[in-house]
Amino acid sequence: MHMPISRIVAVAALGVVLAASAADAADIVSHRGIYGLKLGSSRQGGAFVDARGGLDMTIEKTCDGWLLIQDMAMELATAQGSEVRQLIRYSGWESLDGRKYRFVSRTQTGQEQKESRGDARVVADDLSGEAVFRAPKAKTVPLPPGTRFPIAHAIWLIDRALAGEHQAPSAVFDGTDGEGPQNVTAFIGRKVEAKEHGRGRLGVLAEQAGWTMRLAFFAEGSKEASPEYEMEIFQLANGIAPRMVVDYRDFSVVLEIQKIEPIPPPACS
Repeated sequence: MHMPISRIVAVAALGVVLAASAADAADIVSHRGIYGLKLGSSRQGGAFVDARGGLDMTIEKTCDGWLLIQDMAMELATAQGSEVRQLIRYSGWESLDGRKYRFVSRTQTGQEQKESRGDARVVADDLSGEAVFRAPKAKTVPLPPGTRFPIAHAIWLIDRALAGEHQAPSAVFDGTDGEGPQNVTAFIGRKVEAKEHGRGRLGVLAEQAGWTMRLAFFAEGSKEASPEYEMEIFQLANGIAPRMVVDYRDFSVVLEIQKIEPIPPPACS
């Protein structure tokens, strides 16, 4: 079982570049978020009955792109009484125009270690391109028209939310599983004002309106009616996500932000 960490990063970074190009977009902040992790639900007969851990996530604007960094530790308790410990580190960079992307993802589950590493770009007007993997094995994967990288997808989603749309299908490539892009359908809830969601206790950065978004992830070309997994995120307009739920088929985990630290903007010439 692999935690889709780059999806967490992508959605938590919603709108990071849109702020520079749309008058009605919120001012997105570079920040570090510290989250607690716990079990959300466990369905009868599922493999895991408890979960605990934490996530340290940084979204930082540079002069030419965005840095996305995550460190997560998660311990899962099985129905048989054993524990599975998973450590995940993800580092990504995406250009400000959303055309170039680099990534490294390392996962350790017990004694097993996996790595995915490479870069990708879309060059055509139709957002087609290719991804070049250097790990887990060297290969080139074509990216079909309409493919977006994590931040570019997030920008597009917040744009749809600001426009009042409620459903947004797209193709997304992050490379963390060593495979090609996924088809992602986002369902966007109504806008929730800051006084309504009441997360101002986290500080001034949390005093923003936001949306609940539910994302369903399907393998490219899949004909399955049910997604591989889903994510539900409460996304603030300034790019901070106070709450995220990763919903697998037999259990879910909840990440609640405990602390938000602002990061100063870059000094670009």
